[in-house]
Amino acid sequence: MNYKKYLNGRLSDDNDSAKIIAALLAGVAVGAAIGILFAPDSGSETRSQISDKAKDLASSVKDKVQTAKDSLSVKADELKNSANDALGKAKEKYSKATNDVEDSVEGGI
Repeated sequence: MNYKKYLNGRLSDDNDSAKIIAALLAGVAVGAAIGILFAPDSGSETRSQISDKAKDLASSVKDKVQTAKDSLSVKADELKNSANDALGKAKEKYSKATNDVEDSVEGGI
C-alpha cells in the first residue's frame, strides 16, 4: 500500500470538508445580513434590537462565567481541604511509625 497517496487523499478530503463548512458559514452570514437589510422594521429599530440582544448575550455570558468561576472556587477549596486531610493523616502515620521504631530500638537496647 502506498501511504503517501493514502495520506494525500485523506488530507484533501479534510480540506474539502473545511471548504464546505466555510461555504456554509459564509452562506449563513450572507443570509443573516440580507434578513436584517430587508427586515420590516426601520433601521434604528433594527439596530436597537441588535444592541439589546447583544447586551442580553453579554450579560448572560458574564453570569455563566461568574457561575463557572464560583463553581471552580468551591471545587478548589474542596480539593485543598481534601489534600490537607490526607497530609494530616500521612503525618499521623509517619509519627506513629517513627514512635514504633523508636520504641522497638529502645526495647532492644
